[in-house]
Amino acid sequence: MRVLYVSQYFVRGDQPGGVRHWHHTQALRERGHDVHIVTSYVQHKERTIPERFRGKKVVRESQDGVTMWFTYSTPGYGRDMRSRLSNYLSFATWSALAGFRAPRPDVVLASSPSLPSAAATALVALVKRTPFVFEVRDLWPESAIAMGLVRPGSGFARVAALLERFCYRRAAHVIALTDGIRDGVIAKGVAPQHVTLVTNGVDHLSTPVVPVAAPVPDDAFVAMYVGAHGTYSSLDTVLHAADLLRDRPDIRFIFVGGGDQKPGLMERARFMGLDTVTFIDSVPKSQVPAWLARADVCLLPYQDKALFAGALPNKTFDYMGAGKPILAAVPEGELTTVIAKSGCGVAVAPEDPAAMAAAIRAMADDRAGCATMGASGARYVEEHYDRARLAGVVCDILERVARR
Repeated sequence: MRVLYVSQYFVRGDQPGGVRHWHHTQALRERGHDVHIVTSYVQHKERTIPERFRGKKVVRESQDGVTMWFTYSTPGYGRDMRSRLSNYLSFATWSALAGFRAPRPDVVLASSPSLPSAAATALVALVKRTPFVFEVRDLWPESAIAMGLVRPGSGFARVAALLERFCYRRAAHVIALTDGIRDGVIAKGVAPQHVTLVTNGVDHLSTPVVPVAAPVPDDAFVAMYVGAHGTYSSLDTVLHAADLLRDRPDIRFIFVGGGDQKPGLMERARFMGLDTVTFIDSVPKSQVPAWLARADVCLLPYQDKALFAGALPNKTFDYMGAGKPILAAVPEGELTTVIAKSGCGVAVAPEDPAAMAAAIRAMADDRAGCATMGASGARYVEEHYDRARLAGVVCDILERVARR
C-alpha cells in the first residue's frame, strides 16, 4: 500500500530529537509499503532554513528508502503564540500542497502537533477519498491553555477546538501517545475501540556503550539532562538545585541539547557562578547513548502544572534503556507510576530545588543503589516498551484502515 505520513517535526535517525516517526516509517518500508513523508525543512531545534532549501517551498527527495516532501514553514519562531501560529499555518498550507501533489495514497496519517497541519491533512484525505488516521501527541487547545499561551474562550481556543473536532470526525482511527491523552480523546466523544495507545519506546538493549569523554572529573557523580531546553521543562529548578549543592563539588550537572530557553539558562548559570554546570550542544540521536553512559542519574524536571501529570516523554525511555536511574520532578501521574512500577528511580515534587538537591545528594551517596535502579528500569522498559513492537502496532493500524 502507499502511505502518506505528515509530521511537521519529523526527525531522522541521525538527527537530534525524538525519532518516533522515523521508526514508524522505516517499519512500514520494511513491510514493503511505499511511504511518502511530508515534513518541514525548518527543524524544530534550529528554527532556520537550511541553505540547500533557500528559495524553495516544496522539495521532493528520496532518503532511507522513502520519499520525502520537505516544505516551507516560517523560521525563527519563539514561545509567543503569534510567531508559533505563523509557523503552524505556513506548514499547514505548504504541507497540504505537497499532499495534493503526492500520488494518491491508500491511507493518510497526520501527527499533532501541529493541529492546523493535521486538519489540512484530513482535508487532503477527504478530497482524495482516502482514510485518515490521526496521531495525537498533545491535547489541543488544553495544553496551550495550561501553558498560558492561549486564553480560555479566546478566538484561537475556539478555532483550535473546531479544527480538533474536524480531525476526530474525519479520523478512521486515533493513535494516542499516553494514557492521559487516550482518556482525553475518548472524553471528546471518540469511541474507545477507535483509539489505540502507542507510547514511545526503546530499541532492544545492546552491548555496553563507551561513555563520552565529558568535561568533568572522571570520578564525578553526574546528573544529566538530555533533550530540548524548552517551555515544558523546568530547567531553572536544576540550576537552583546545583546552587544548593555547592558544598558537593563531586556532583556535576550536564545539560545536553538545544532550544529557545537554552541561552537564558546559560546566562543564569554564569550569573550564579555555577562552576559545576556544563552545557553541551545538541547531538545526533545516535550519539545520545554515549552521553547517557556517562550519567549517574538522569533528570526529568517539569513545571508544577496539572498538564504534566500525563507526561511520559521520550526521554523517559532513552534514560531507562540506557540503564540509568531517573530523578523526576513532576506532578503525580503517568511518569511517577512508571517509576514506581519499574523501580527505576525517584520522584520528587516539581519546581522544588531543595527536594531535587536532597534527592541528588542521597543518590550520590549511594552509587550502588543508583546502579540497581538503573538496571531495574532497563529490564522493565525492554519488556514493556519495545520500539519495534510498538512500530508494528502502528503498521497494523494503517494496514487495517487501508483495507476497509
